[in-house]
Amino acid sequence: MTPGTAAVEPEPSEIDHHGADFARNHHALYHQARGETPVLRSRRHGGFAIVTRHDDIRAVLRDPARFSSARFQTVSGRLGGGVAIPPNGMRIGIIEMDAPEATQLRKVLAPWFSIAAVEGAKARIGQISRWLIDRLMARGECDVVEDLAKPMPSLLILDILGLPLSRWPAYGRVLHEAVAKSGGSMAGLRWLAADLLSTIEARDYDAEGLIAALVRAQFDNRPLSLNMTCELALMLLFGGTDTTIAAICHALRHLSENPDDRRRLIEAPDQIGAAIEEILRLYSPSTGIARTVVSPVTIAGVRFAPGERVLCALNSGNRDDSIFEDAGRFDLGRPRRPHLAFGAGVHACLGQNLARADLRILLTDLLAAMPDFHVDPALTVPYTSTPLVNGYAAMPLRFTPRRPESAPAGDWPRLTAPRLRPVID
Repeated sequence: MTPGTAAVEPEPSEIDHHGADFARNHHALYHQARGETPVLRSRRHGGFAIVTRHDDIRAVLRDPARFSSARFQTVSGRLGGGVAIPPNGMRIGIIEMDAPEATQLRKVLAPWFSIAAVEGAKARIGQISRWLIDRLMARGECDVVEDLAKPMPSLLILDILGLPLSRWPAYGRVLHEAVAKSGGSMAGLRWLAADLLSTIEARDYDAEGLIAALVRAQFDNRPLSLNMTCELALMLLFGGTDTTIAAICHALRHLSENPDDRRRLIEAPDQIGAAIEEILRLYSPSTGIARTVVSPVTIAGVRFAPGERVLCALNSGNRDDSIFEDAGRFDLGRPRRPHLAFGAGVHACLGQNLARADLRILLTDLLAAMPDFHVDPALTVPYTSTPLVNGYAAMPLRFTPRRPESAPAGDWPRLTAPRLRPVID
């Protein structure tokens, strides 16, 4: 595997992808690395390498035989491996498994996130979007993170799972803290896993939702265990929230700061899909994903031995000028190339069709309802640590107040359109 070349073995450094300095300056670091030393090494977190070029990252992610996603017991008895550096405190579903288990479980889930399944639920997704917007219209201001970006994907994935929508404030807080690696977040995750487990044991879920389907599912000619059902539900809650939250924030900030792009989308809504792809590429809500080397391999001229940890810098690959001309520029007319916002290979994001629809529907509704929205950059608060997700803690938004099309009733949206149902493309 030698998609790129490197002249010498890189010297280890103190790069820490959890640090505030890294969050502020990593684009410049990665830009220099892509041109000079495309594989970086760090002594931090037990030692790891960072792969920065698009084609090298794609090659790693498409080679599960030599780059494992799975968890394993370290010599000290701790849980190692997986998709995060340092490792998550618990395994997160199929994204931290290898074949054949991951492949078989993905087949159980895939029909629920196919293009046909998601498109069939557009009206229901739209009901969530319009309910959120109608709550805000008379106010003339809101916080994008709290009032739009967090509830939109959170309510949607809860509905798909068949869980009560009232769970989203508590669940969302725990998931948000876990992705940000906040202090005490592991305790929150344990609480969430226990709450899911008790919910599934009590059968306190909608019979038409995905959890009910998992309870009925067969895996290797036997029902899924209760613990596996809980783990997969937790994975979907993780995957269905924070990266989409970040993408919504990036989209609204970009369009606020680039009124010509916003005007083009208002005049030509059919371009919103292309705009979303550029937002995902340019701002890369998911910053990186890790793998463990399984057998000797060379990446960009650098040799790796079994057991070494590799971080694939998705946000670096998405700004690789050798793949995307003038990659730091937002370009609605950019020729379609395979960006890495959803990863690649057998572990490419299962929910990417849902994320795209979520973004497309909400952005379409927002541009129609509040076309003059303005993000306040002075009060916008980006994450100070971006090991997994490049997002925002706060983003004030102002717009011309208007009477909503319908007065939202109740604490949660009333969903009457057809549910998302599994469809095999």
